[in-house]
Amino acid sequence: MKHYLALGLCLFGATAGSALSAPPVKIRVGAIAAAQECTVYEGVKASSKSRVAGAAGGYVNAYGAAGYAAYAASSSSTYETFFVKDCFSHFEGIRAAMQAALASSGSVIVGPGSYVLTGRVEDAVPIAGGYAERAADGSSYGTVSKGMRVTMSVKVADKAGRIVFGAPVVTDLETGSIGVARDTVNANIASGEGLYGLLQRQIAMVAARKVAFHFRPMVVTQGGGRKITLNYGSPLVEVGAMVSVTSPDGSNNARYRITSTSEGTAIAQQLGDADSGAIVPGSRALIIEKGDPAANQSVLERVELP
Repeated sequence: MKHYLALGLCLFGATAGSALSAPPVKIRVGAIAAAQECTVYEGVKASSKSRVAGAAGGYVNAYGAAGYAAYAASSSSTYETFFVKDCFSHFEGIRAAMQAALASSGSVIVGPGSYVLTGRVEDAVPIAGGYAERAADGSSYGTVSKGMRVTMSVKVADKAGRIVFGAPVVTDLETGSIGVARDTVNANIASGEGLYGLLQRQIAMVAARKVAFHFRPMVVTQGGGRKITLNYGSPLVEVGAMVSVTSPDGSNNARYRITSTSEGTAIAQQLGDADSGAIVPGSRALIIEKGDPAANQSVLERVELP
């Protein structure tokens, strides 16, 4: 019995230790291609000018024609122009952002080496949503948001050209929003250049996390139960991010929220009332990205009523 216990501890220590002490891998960020002709993306701008959610003018009535017209004009920014320009330059902007994000991970050295990372932008489509209601007193209220959804695939190949890792990258970016209460309109619009810079960062961070966590998994290094410390920190792991953590034997899973970060480490607090007793150092962790269905699952704690 003692031999089996000792063996189990040795294996556990080796697994946890390998995730912590794995040397950085050398990855060169190669080309990022477009699945379609760059001119196709110019149509996104025209599409995004249309009225949101197909309400056939309902939003115009609710917000007032003048208010909605002002929002529509403001939200027709030059965001798509920057996307198309980057497409013609083979997404050099996104490529540079990915290099920076990978270099910040601590588990990747960006430059010539054993692996090459390439990407392919599959699609860029407008997204929108919202609602509008009219109160009994005749006043209107509601919200509308508009945005873009970009889908990209990334893959890592070795020197022989064999693909050793691949993953989809999906990110949503809000390009404008409007809200109304008692016929008062409040619109939020950002510049096209600023929005595109934010998109580059979002894509780069999602891609960098997927690649970095593949070569050196994110694991619990200290603590357990309701409060844990992880082996990745800022800027790759951000305060407020939701994390899914699985116990070493795979029998338990719990979700956590990142509460603080520093270089190379982050602290997270448990969300909900899942059984986290088996969450110990060595447990694997993954960031739940925005748009992942898991991000919408309830994390409320059960409370016994008197």
